[in-house]
Amino acid sequence: MVTSIDHFETCDNINLLIVDDDAVDREQIRRMISRSNIQAKISEASSIESSMSYLENREFDCVIVDYRLGIGSGLTLLDNIRKSINNHCAVIMITGLGDEKIAAEAMRLGASDYLLKNQLKSAQLIHSISSSIQRASLEKKLHHMAHYDSLTGLASRPILIDQLQQAITSQQKLAVAYLDLDNFKPINDKYGHETGDFVLKTIAQRLQSTLRKEDTLARIGGDEFILLLRGATHTIQKYETLLQDVLVEVNDPIKLAEFSCSVQISASIGVALPNDDSLTCDDILRRADQTMYQAKRSGTNRILFFDPEEESLRHAKHDLLLAAEKGIARKEFILHYQPKVNLMDHQLIGVEALIRWNHPTLGLLYPGHFSEALEHPHIGILIGEWVLAEALKQHKIWTKNHLTMNVNISPAHLLSEGFVENLRELLISTNSIKPKTLELEILESTTIGNVDQAVEVLNGCRNLGVSIALDDFGTGYASLSYLKKLPLDTLKIDQSFVKKLLSDHEDKSIVTCIVALSKAFGYNLIAEGIESQELEKVLIDMGCYHGQGYYIAKPMSAENMNLWIKNMTSTKH
Repeated sequence: MVTSIDHFETCDNINLLIVDDDAVDREQIRRMISRSNIQAKISEASSIESSMSYLENREFDCVIVDYRLGIGSGLTLLDNIRKSINNHCAVIMITGLGDEKIAAEAMRLGASDYLLKNQLKSAQLIHSISSSIQRASLEKKLHHMAHYDSLTGLASRPILIDQLQQAITSQQKLAVAYLDLDNFKPINDKYGHETGDFVLKTIAQRLQSTLRKEDTLARIGGDEFILLLRGATHTIQKYETLLQDVLVEVNDPIKLAEFSCSVQISASIGVALPNDDSLTCDDILRRADQTMYQAKRSGTNRILFFDPEEESLRHAKHDLLLAAEKGIARKEFILHYQPKVNLMDHQLIGVEALIRWNHPTLGLLYPGHFSEALEHPHIGILIGEWVLAEALKQHKIWTKNHLTMNVNISPAHLLSEGFVENLRELLISTNSIKPKTLELEILESTTIGNVDQAVEVLNGCRNLGVSIALDDFGTGYASLSYLKKLPLDTLKIDQSFVKKLLSDHEDKSIVTCIVALSKAFGYNLIAEGIESQELEKVLIDMGCYHGQGYYIAKPMSAENMNLWIKNMTSTKH
């Protein structure tokens, strides 16, 4: 094949095919070429069938084809070449007819030139061959740049999409594996981009060596590769075995001679199986991409197959978050309040604000049904800010009763930027409330991994005069030293321990320890989940004197809470 078109007339051999059913015409063209400086290896064919046989088995720089081929047409051959032959060769059509429509159709089908037999001269033919090959070579280079990765020589996205679309259309059974190198960036940063390119080329060669002829390998990003694995009889287990071999090749250390060392790469692979005719190429690649990120999050060097149920859960989560964000604007969230009492005389000492969602289609939802929205780094903060403002607005009404107001604060909200300053401004706007009567409830899990940041925020809150309670105590992982480090005022015994006090010896021992801890550290103590008089009595006997639960009162609306307070006040008098 010609590699340097500019000088091919004097120094290069070209492969040329003459297709004409007239032997005299073929000989005339051969003689014209032989009298020129072109060094050509010429083949001849007299029909569409014989010419296609040549083209399917050899590569040609130029095909000279007659318009009339027996009962056939050179246009048919031209169409076949462009559709079936993976070779951007030049095609020159020669005809005895001066029909402009034929010429236009030939050019539309990809002919490089169109010459008339009765006017054909040697110089004209040679010039046409020269310019047509040059143009075809340029087109081939442009095609290669658009369809192949310049660094690795692998297919790029256009070829990948074309191959995938063909597989979908023909309903081929295949797997689409999205491979991302886990630790490539540190290599690039430490050894430089040239070394990084060398590593990528090495990985590409290794990947290519593991695949079969019918598979497709493409590079679609910096360190991202796609593998189209075909196989009519393949199962998930067989695909996984093949991909395990891929990981072995990727993991093999790569020697860096310049640095006298080796580096080792790992990869995460997400696999999607296109088993749904309605899926588009983008759908399949998105599934493989998402699954790859799940594999990466679960640990490096892993293979994970797409799970439709997990996607349904992700869609449901996404829909819930969107609905929650709209619900804030539409004022669908409300607060219910649960009384906290002194267990000795049932005197009301405070209330806990508990969020509910009046969902437009699902009805009243409890926090467990939308916990992902409460923990979301954006939506959770919006909801948390609304809860604080709404609770303090109600607290302002009840403050004359000397009650405390407990508000649950999500980890996302507590550790958000400007939390303490925002709380300060909120307290100033409700200046009739004593900060000490506001108690923020946090979970043990809030501070796991964020101890220093949590301590700083909680100290800022206490400097405002606000109290801090550790909710659901006993269900987390707080050690004694960890507990001592947190600036707390109150421990709340989780209801899971309280409910089993009468039947579970271990839970009773845990509560006994929590009571002792609260006394040792000087914390207030409140039990949650008190559902019977017997539980209340046991807690009092154990030294816990404050509590809340259904035996005392269920959470209720602000209006019903007003009535409850009035009834309690009138009963006391």
